[in-house]
Amino acid sequence: MDKKQLSVTIESVRDQFAEWRAQGRRGRIPERLWMAAVEVAQRQGVHAVSRALRLNYSALRRRVESAGGGRTEAAAFVELTDMLAAESVGCVVELEKGNGTRMRICVRDAAAVDWSRMKEAFLGA
Repeated sequence: MDKKQLSVTIESVRDQFAEWRAQGRRGRIPERLWMAAVEVAQRQGVHAVSRALRLNYSALRRRVESAGGGRTEAAAFVELTDMLAAESVGCVVELEKGNGTRMRICVRDAAAVDWSRMKEAFLGA
């Protein structure tokens, strides 16, 4: 699924929340809305979804974690071994997640690397 399809998904969930809120309802959010928010947060991240849907970050994060992960726990691992000799490294980049997970990338030509994709693969953005 590409980013455009994902943004349509978050938009449809945002519309569902807006419709529910427009009815003047206060109190507990219906489970169907929480489930939709969790599904989107597993793909786009808890922070982005909690802001877009105006939800409590901690409450959404707990639900995502109990649903089996998502970006709060999962990370793609990219291993680059024996591709470059240590003495020929031209650039070293280290990425670190909030939970302490790190990735170190050593390349000769930094311009040849799609840094955006590397970041997305590691952080799940």
